[in-house]
Amino acid sequence: MQTDATETLKAQAKRLRKALAARDVNISHTGSLELLAQSHGYRDWNTAIAMARRNIPTSVSDLGIGKRFAGSYLGHAVTGLIRSVTATPTPGVFRVEVHLDEPVDVVASKRFSGFRQRIGARINEHCEPVLTNGMAGPGLSIDLLLGESPDA
Repeated sequence: MQTDATETLKAQAKRLRKALAARDVNISHTGSLELLAQSHGYRDWNTAIAMARRNIPTSVSDLGIGKRFAGSYLGHAVTGLIRSVTATPTPGVFRVEVHLDEPVDVVASKRFSGFRQRIGARINEHCEPVLTNGMAGPGLSIDLLLGESPDA
């Protein structure tokens, strides 16, 4: 069952707010919604919701090479380009490779950083992150399709 686009974005904003709080940056819920909308290239939250309701992927079959997306990766709001989508031996699990617009720090330490821009991850048929065995887990979530890349 696909969740409503509004709920998907609100959950992503909640994860963003939690990730920022872990780094001693406190923002309001409304602030996280607006920040999330702007990180996806929208003017404000209302614009993001209007577009999300038109572009939310309902299944992995909606994804394709060269499509732009917005989502989250390990608590970071991300946008990028889908490079590949392939089935895995586990039924209902797909491997997706993406190139992020901006590198994200995948290390939770204050002592060092590990930035990644090219990500390989596993998702289920609803574009939600899963582990190798198909169970829900941390990783890449594809929440919105933003349209075709101009150079794809």
